[in-house]
Amino acid sequence: MTHQPQPGHRAVIQAAIEDWWITTDPTEPFHTPAVAEQIEMYLISSGYHITPDLRRKPMPTRRAIVTVVLLAVVCAGSALLAAVRDDWWWTAIGLIGAGLLSTEAARDINHRRRARTRR
Repeated sequence: MTHQPQPGHRAVIQAAIEDWWITTDPTEPFHTPAVAEQIEMYLISSGYHITPDLRRKPMPTRRAIVTVVLLAVVCAGSALLAAVRDDWWWTAIGLIGAGLLSTEAARDINHRRRARTRR
């Protein structure tokens, strides 16, 4: 008893499209949702499970990173100004905000670097 190799995913998609082409009336208007439903049903019946790839996070944009860095600088400046005015609560809050935003910016920069080298 030999094991037959499974066809590749492109062969299955091709077969699904051919199945739709053969079983559909050519005089009918092209209705995209119906086509997608029929091809999805063919793929699922062939053993495929279609789900989005949620493991990847989108790469942070430069604009987002610059915005976070700018907010961290503003928080640090406001903390410095509050320290000059001897308002220690606001100094602590500004330093905490600057620290959290700096950590986020560093994480985004590292994420962007890793995403670029993976490509």
